[in-house]
Amino acid sequence: MRLLYAAAFMALVVLVAMPHTAKAQSSFSFFVQKEGHGPAMILLPGLYSSGDVWKETVAHFKNRYTCYSLTLPGFAGQPPLASDTILSAVAAQIVRFIQQNGLQKPVIVGHSLGGWLALKVATLQPNILGGVVCVSSGPFLPGLAMGNDISLDSTRSIGVIIKRYMSASTPEQTRQSQQQQLPTMMRDSIHMAQVLDMAMRSDAATQGEVMYELFSSDLRPEMHKITCPILVLGDWASYKSYGATRENVTEKYRQQFAGAPHVTIALNDTSKHFIMYDEPVWMFGQMDKFLVR
Repeated sequence: MRLLYAAAFMALVVLVAMPHTAKAQSSFSFFVQKEGHGPAMILLPGLYSSGDVWKETVAHFKNRYTCYSLTLPGFAGQPPLASDTILSAVAAQIVRFIQQNGLQKPVIVGHSLGGWLALKVATLQPNILGGVVCVSSGPFLPGLAMGNDISLDSTRSIGVIIKRYMSASTPEQTRQSQQQQLPTMMRDSIHMAQVLDMAMRSDAATQGEVMYELFSSDLRPEMHKITCPILVLGDWASYKSYGATRENVTEKYRQQFAGAPHVTIALNDTSKHFIMYDEPVWMFGQMDKFLVR
């Protein structure tokens, strides 16, 4: 969500001035790392990130779940996908991946952009999943950053500007931008260096396009379709300078997921955007409770 705050601010400024690795089948645009045994858990990363952001999460769950960590097309060295709607195309491919591999009611976990993508999969096939875990994410990501009352037309216009800027960024501009943003999104310098490396290997045009798609998409009207339980794990403390409080961020999440029948919302009071890095013990505890239902 911090990246969305930063992206929205940037747009307004412009306006006014080693595990077992199984390569995905050729019919899929994403790359898959598979590890563990038991029921399936699919893990989706956020912007600029690879499936490696879930290494600690996989280590926690691999003795109980078969973990499939995905690296999306155009992310961290994975070849881009030629499509007018990248996220919708990838969501449809994830559905097909689940079906072709015979995964029975997998849990799908997504961070930021990946959380939106997990919700998209759940709206496409409401009965295919056993649960959704959204980490710092929601069905209308610009609303979490700028307020749920902002119109889709407004966020789409901002998305056009963000896409233009991100798609045209040189590698050095991407590096400088990430070096400024990552300290606001996580606390650990080692993880910052790892995510920076992922960003430097990501396709700029893809990152710009998927941000535009997020700013042009609102899944709130489709939340009623999701029949499986949803766990929402949010953060808020690093957004205080934007006027965030625990109460108003919690209310934003409640409003966004109001249409879904089975939702649990939990906010961490100390983590930044990458909760799986900053507060893994808290996150794993919340997920453990959710998954025993």
